[in-house]
Amino acid sequence: MSREHIIEKIKKLLAVTEERGASNNEATAAALAAQRLIVQYDIEQWEIHEEEFDPMEEVYCKPTPRKWRWYLADVIAPAFRCKYHQRAKRSPKNGKLQYMMVFYGYRMDAIAASLTFNSLYKYGNKVARRYAKGKEKGAYNAYVLGFVDGVKCELEKQTVALAVVTPKKVNDSYAEQFNLSEAKEANVDMETGNGFDSYFAFYEGRHKGIEAVRSRRMKNTDSDYAFEGV
Repeated sequence: MSREHIIEKIKKLLAVTEERGASNNEATAAALAAQRLIVQYDIEQWEIHEEEFDPMEEVYCKPTPRKWRWYLADVIAPAFRCKYHQRAKRSPKNGKLQYMMVFYGYRMDAIAASLTFNSLYKYGNKVARRYAKGKEKGAYNAYVLGFVDGVKCELEKQTVALAVVTPKKVNDSYAEQFNLSEAKEANVDMETGNGFDSYFAFYEGRHKGIEAVRSRRMKNTDSDYAFEGV
């Protein structure tokens, strides 16, 4: 496959958006497929976009109130060659603070990271709440921490296989754009309970995390992409 063909394929994938009638699953799958090709073939941003633009971008995720958002973002960011931080904004509906994880990097990397984060957080929260219903306090936390560990296990395989490394330009730009010395350390303590129940919840969650990433892997078909949804 020539470089020109790869670039054209990436452009087609980037054109698959919800605004153009694609479903959320289709848009996510297309973005992940494009990002994978960009990393695998070391495609430069200028090769994809004809007009001049700033290659670095902050991409906001959907509001996520649970503390495990930090653990999930910490796993996803390096897999998509990004840095991450949090922003807080007042909700226009009730004025309460909403916390949003933000990925920073080359535009397509950051978009793919954000889509993946949104999808996995939503799914992980759903299955964890279902699992924890009627169980001891801490079951939810143990489950989602296991879920993140499962996600990490699968994403690290891809990271190693593709030799994914956050580019120096991204690291340098991030350090220039944001004053890291003034960044506050997040409170990420989560009570998980003790004993067998906590242990079992963690490994049930871990299994679901592995399963969730595997179900979202791209596979080659006659079309440009396919998405195996959960």
